[in-house]
Amino acid sequence: MDGPGKLDGTGSGSGSGSGSADAGIYDFGCGGNTACTLDKVCCSMPGTPTTFGCVLPAACTPSDKIVCDGPDECGGAMPVCCGVYAGDGTGNYPQCGIATLGTSCTSAAACPTHLESTCSDTTKVQICHVTAECTDQTNNMCCTFQSGTTTLSFCIDSFTASVAGATCN
Repeated sequence: MDGPGKLDGTGSGSGSGSGSADAGIYDFGCGGNTACTLDKVCCSMPGTPTTFGCVLPAACTPSDKIVCDGPDECGGAMPVCCGVYAGDGTGNYPQCGIATLGTSCTSAAACPTHLESTCSDTTKVQICHVTAECTDQTNNMCCTFQSGTTTLSFCIDSFTASVAGATCN
């Protein structure tokens, strides 16, 4: 598969970095908004509420960059789209404040599933679109979790998905 910045077919991917349509676009939206051009990156901006925007790569800390929404943007030695959320220690679990929120391409070994248990904890999950993308023996189902109007699909075990009311595919 292609690396971060996979095109949706509307651009060439060989742009000048000027932000023009010639730069191409990512094949996924940025936080529910339109996709970013390839000369920018989708960046989460933790806060109340957390927002997302397309910014120059240097304007976004690595831990807040959204570079994939599934393994289709990843490949080679880094085939997994790993989502990482770090709580900032505020709030009452499970309604916690966010310190960082991002995704990156990595190896499966570097992205073991861990769900937070306190507001100071870090969650790490393998982002997916379909169950076939979940290769971990335990967390082998791609399930969609919903909180308000926000949804997130990641690889998890069937018990956790059932308890949380997730929809698996």
